[in-house]
Amino acid sequence: MKQAAKPRPSGNASLEKGLDLFNRIARDRGQTPLAALAAEMGLPRSTLYRLTNALEGAGMIARLERHHYEVGLPLAEALRGMTPESQLARLSRPALRRLASTCGATAHLGVMENDMVTYLVKESAGSVPAEPSFSRENTQLEAYCSGIGKVLLAWLPEEERARYLAGGPFVALTQRTITDPVVLQETLQTVKAEQFARDDGEIADDLYCLAVPLWTGDQRVAAAISLSFARRAEQRREDEGHLAMLRACAARLSIGGDGFFS
Repeated sequence: MKQAAKPRPSGNASLEKGLDLFNRIARDRGQTPLAALAAEMGLPRSTLYRLTNALEGAGMIARLERHHYEVGLPLAEALRGMTPESQLARLSRPALRRLASTCGATAHLGVMENDMVTYLVKESAGSVPAEPSFSRENTQLEAYCSGIGKVLLAWLPEEERARYLAGGPFVALTQRTITDPVVLQETLQTVKAEQFARDDGEIADDLYCLAVPLWTGDQRVAAAISLSFARRAEQRREDEGHLAMLRACAARLSIGGDGFFS
């Protein structure tokens, strides 16, 4: 009696497996034999060959050497000039534009580079008055005095954060700027515990900012987003509502929502 043929995976299941295999190859960059990557996924040999042939035929992967594959040249050429930072900014911008408009504020996205915050996105509501230009896109600002900077510092590995705090002096930009490394360390501990940061008139006297982290799939903080307001004295009363909207936006941009971090 003939055994019934095993059902082939559905189109969606096959696509998901192919994309999973491609992601593993792209991240591994040819270091691990293809069979080992497939074993991690529990792929049978026949499925592995079929998916590999499909990905290679589409130019998404190419054989580097026997049993080792890399991202294919056609795909690499199509993505020429694209960096993680540029794509992060592009994917975040529509959500931050909506957030800024809803809150009547300015929304920022920033990452840490060489102990400084690099601002990748700045979107302001039409009602927001003209602001100082210190947070222009693709410019940098000291981390210790900004909301985004405090978030990124709070989630640095302990040794890196200790090195940063020992590397002062920290210049006072206003009378409210935190310049004492001990106080700054305590502030960063509070930021991590509460999972948000404030800039309460520390960069400019009448500027108020709330910032929250963006999470990657392996629970690292890769970036942070913020809302800033030009009326510091009035804003604390509305922290709860603005924080809720800011966190909802961060959840959509981070892993687990509609996010793009993996």
